[in-house]
Amino acid sequence: MKNTSSFIKSVLALLVIGMLFFSCEKDPSQIGLDIVGNNPLIVHFSDTANVQVYSILRDSVRTDELVNNVLGIVNDPVFGKTKASLYMQYNLSLASFTFGDNRVFDSLVLSIPYQMTSVYGDSLAPLSFRVYELNELLDVDTAYYSNQTAEYLPELLGEISLVPKPMDSILIDTVMVAPYFTLRLSDDLGQRLMSFEDTIYYNNTDFLDLFKGLYFEPVDNGGVGNLTFLDMYGSLSKLTVYYSNSIDDSLSYNLVPSAGSASFQNFNHFDYIDADADFYSQVIEKDTTKGKQKFYLQTLGGVDSYIRFPSLFKREDFANYAINEAKLIITNIDPDNMFAEAANLSLLQKRYSDVDSTNNYYYLEDTGGGDEYFGGYYNSSSKQYEFRITRFMKDYIAGKFDTDNILLQIVGSTNKGYRLIGGGYDPDVNPESRIRLEMIYTELESETP
Repeated sequence: MKNTSSFIKSVLALLVIGMLFFSCEKDPSQIGLDIVGNNPLIVHFSDTANVQVYSILRDSVRTDELVNNVLGIVNDPVFGKTKASLYMQYNLSLASFTFGDNRVFDSLVLSIPYQMTSVYGDSLAPLSFRVYELNELLDVDTAYYSNQTAEYLPELLGEISLVPKPMDSILIDTVMVAPYFTLRLSDDLGQRLMSFEDTIYYNNTDFLDLFKGLYFEPVDNGGVGNLTFLDMYGSLSKLTVYYSNSIDDSLSYNLVPSAGSASFQNFNHFDYIDADADFYSQVIEKDTTKGKQKFYLQTLGGVDSYIRFPSLFKREDFANYAINEAKLIITNIDPDNMFAEAANLSLLQKRYSDVDSTNNYYYLEDTGGGDEYFGGYYNSSSKQYEFRITRFMKDYIAGKFDTDNILLQIVGSTNKGYRLIGGGYDPDVNPESRIRLEMIYTELESETP
């Protein structure tokens, strides 16, 4: 009879857990992990588990051969100044090319297409930048990071200041093409490109030895400024030499960024000397207690955050609890600024890898449930991000991990301009917008033998 009773109780427990997991929408009450009553199935609803969060500097991000690029300067009243620069190679577009006899140079024009997406910052502010010639050969097989630079020659090749129009297509020869802009570069460079021996245009390696590429340096115009997103590897991206020869008086040749073109970005945050006092104290001076009020995230090699659940890590009595559902809720407490909020966030966990015997960051196993299950996307109505981390919390409480923190980042940190100011973990400071862990769990009382 005792075995039959245990079986019935187990079945009932599974049914209740399943119903809670798929249908419960109630706000949790206090966590109270104490045992009450003699019922072997005690269900709790909680949102008061101890959560800690604080922000850290990100060392750098890898930026070579990005699918899309960003250029400009933005001045954020909280995060300070960010400058995004670009180093880019241009390859031969045709093999065994020759400019022909009696060649005469006309002009050298740089064409840069936009990504068809909004700028980050003030959309009415001009994008201003200068162009220089690289004096250092980039290697397409080398990993470059956002804190690296490359040598360039001091002679200015060209400069421009324009209000970005990334959504305005352009009519060319009765055909609408994606939005782009052009900049005429130095005639001296164009004439030098045409002065190379014909054999230089037979081999891309030989060509890159003589023309290593371009450096794009943004100029600060004051004000908020913006970061503009560019499609540097797109079909409209090119450096065009216009010329004539003895056969034709209207000719052109394109140098292009291609799959074999090396490039990388530098993201400079100027040590956050222009950031506000709260940010500087937490992120630069490493006062982790400031996470009680708020925490920060920033892309472009900027800022990440650590999250901990200290009261739940490696609980000795973990076997007494079944985690039906666990959700991490993050609130954007600065939603009305002019900077775009992050579309989605990611959670990572440091784990040991048997493959290379190192500790690396990996996505939580809950991500395997798919985007709709795991979450992390911004809800513009609630101003929140919600993650379902049930599987992670089960293992976290059971003591299966060596470290007790997880890493929070913005998705798209290498080529998107995003930032977030999230509510800290002190309920007295952020009663409605604090970062919190919502849990539905079942407390199982073991039977006496």
